[in-house]
Amino acid sequence: MDFTFMPTPSVELNTVSSRDLLMLRLSIVVGGILISLFMIGDLQLVPPELSGAYITNRALIQLPILAGLLAFTFVPQFLRFAQTAFLATVLSLTYANYYLIHVAWEQASFSFPYEGTLLYAFFGFFVFGMKFYYALTAMLISSVGFVGLMLLDSVYGDRTWMNAGFVVGSLFVGVIGRHRIDRLLGQLEGANEQLVGLSTVDGLTELFNRRALMSESERLFALKRRANHRLAVFMMDLDHFKQFNDRYGHQEGDRAIRIQADIMRQVLKRQTDILGRYGGEEFMAVIEGDHADRFERLATEILRQWQERAVPNEDSPNSKILSCSIGICQGLASEFDSIDDMIRKADEALYCAKKQGRARYVMG
Repeated sequence: MDFTFMPTPSVELNTVSSRDLLMLRLSIVVGGILISLFMIGDLQLVPPELSGAYITNRALIQLPILAGLLAFTFVPQFLRFAQTAFLATVLSLTYANYYLIHVAWEQASFSFPYEGTLLYAFFGFFVFGMKFYYALTAMLISSVGFVGLMLLDSVYGDRTWMNAGFVVGSLFVGVIGRHRIDRLLGQLEGANEQLVGLSTVDGLTELFNRRALMSESERLFALKRRANHRLAVFMMDLDHFKQFNDRYGHQEGDRAIRIQADIMRQVLKRQTDILGRYGGEEFMAVIEGDHADRFERLATEILRQWQERAVPNEDSPNSKILSCSIGICQGLASEFDSIDDMIRKADEALYCAKKQGRARYVMG
């Protein structure tokens, strides 16, 4: 669909709500609480000579890393760098854990559990919502680090390489899971975009449908009223369209309606111009401008293009070609109560154009 001369509906996709941001912060806090709870349990298992190194690693390295991420979520630019921040956090926690495993083996020949490697990765993949390529990067760097640690220290004896394979394989499974989630979310986003299009766009003309037309018109009217700018509502109707439909058939009738939409797009080219199908063969445009002369020139050009196309309408009691009548209401937006007030006056002007012989515009 071509939306070149249509403003985008006021629907924002891919945004993070304040509730989502709150849930992320709560997740980070929960992660800190989990590390604290692990400390209580692990201190019962590690040899006494490792207690100091263990507390230093957890309390002075890992918890501050999470606190740093939590603080970063309050920075205005956070969303722009969120994925990088998640990746850095996961890798920092993972390598802090590797260092703890190394120290435990060096100082006390103690085989410290490696499960934290998986916990940190999966927390990043599925709780923080790391995108696939970031998750893949985390997996690769974490895997290289763990294999390097196993080459440096035979921490787990005969099971060293079996555990290394388990860690790498588990991380790979997590990345595949992240990929599937991203793909499903992409499909869902595409479906949502289609639904937005279906709910706002007229299928025949690819202009706004009536609901979206009214919503966008009200939005523009409110903006221009606050700024006290000039605004115009064009109500346009194809002349003797019933006779045209009866003689040439509904397919030609649909083609005529599409011609009207094409003419509107060609003449009303500003990004702020709101163009829509009001109903049947009736169309509406809401446009801004500094002078009433501009609106008259635009109306004249719409009528001229119909004359130039010379679409036959033999059963028309007036001209033997299909034409358009236009009613215009224009003025400072502050002079009107609402967009409905302007539409009503434009409709009255359109009725006058019909009474005066059609194929013309009347400025209300």
